[in-house]
Amino acid sequence: MVRDNDIVKALGFVALYAAYVEESVDVVMERLSLVKAIAEKERKWPTSRKIEWCMKVLESLHSEELNGLIALLDDTKNILERRNEVIHGRIYAGNERSDILKSGRSGVLDKKVTANELYDLAEELFELQAVLPNSYQFATMRAIKDTASKGN
Repeated sequence: MVRDNDIVKALGFVALYAAYVEESVDVVMERLSLVKAIAEKERKWPTSRKIEWCMKVLESLHSEELNGLIALLDDTKNILERRNEVIHGRIYAGNERSDILKSGRSGVLDKKVTANELYDLAEELFELQAVLPNSYQFATMRAIKDTASKGN
């Protein structure tokens, strides 16, 4: 990703890669449907709620091997919250080095935001979308198999 100090382009990368992360969460959720069926209404939940669902199902497997995936999902929720701040906020021109981010929520102070900060967030999201569906895949399947063999 070429960092060209274009805040609009950086924001576009944030939006694009966040969508890929949301798809990765859906992949994890589908994998966990082998343990707990997913209702149609649950498939339509916001991603933060899907992450909570995944974390609860993973915790129910009682596998220490999956603690890393639970932590990764928790990090994912936090990163997507940062995405929400910039996507749902409003960016106004400031000086030549930064712009002002005004929150869409009342009572939240304005803060400076730079294209580089948004590119950093986009890169975090890009890495996450590749790691999330693949990390702990085999550990998850082992835990599911172990749970099934115990009759839980």
